Amino acid sequence: IELTAKEFDLLWLLMTHPRQVLSKTQILDHVWSSSFDASGNLVEAYISNLRKKIDKGRPPMIRTLRRMGYTIRPAEDSR
Repeated sequence: IELTAKEFDLLWLLMTHPRQVLSKTQILDHVWSSSFDASGNLVEAYISNLRKKIDKGRPPMIRTLRRMGYTIRPAEDSR
């Protein structure tokens, strides 16, 4: 799977915090710098691109918890 540097950083962050819900703010602080002005849907766009690449042809691993954030779980993990 070919990823951009930021997609890789985002995936790395999610994978090093499995089953932990990470807020948009936490993701911005870790993947981009806290001084980065990320108005708009930057995180959502990167999550969408990442899903298209890693979830292609299989059950989704990246999950969205409305108003909370994002998490990654093994596809077979139903918890």
